[in-house]
Amino acid sequence: MVDPIAQALDGRAGPLAQASAEGITTFGSAPLHGGELPGLMTPELVNLVGPGLTAATAALLVAASCPGLDVVLLSTSSRAHWQDALAAVASPLDTDRLRSVIRAVAPR
Repeated sequence: MVDPIAQALDGRAGPLAQASAEGITTFGSAPLHGGELPGLMTPELVNLVGPGLTAATAALLVAASCPGLDVVLLSTSSRAHWQDALAAVASPLDTDRLRSVIRAVAPR
């Protein structure tokens, strides 16, 4: 998930740009307690995404903020988690903050 976000932020060709160029709606899966992003969320990275967030909601916010991603599919198990998800995606990250987050997790 990190590579497509980095490509979209940098305007490089990647799966999101390619799909968009072909008129294809893009979907991303962002389960609140699984997938690649939650495992990358250290306390420092969560704080960079947004102070006070959980690792799961920070990961969801990163996914939902990706340029070129049209739909984020969610999977959760309780009403409280749905409320967390709604709160997490209510205000997407601005491009500069998203770029900082991706740089913090990108392999060097």
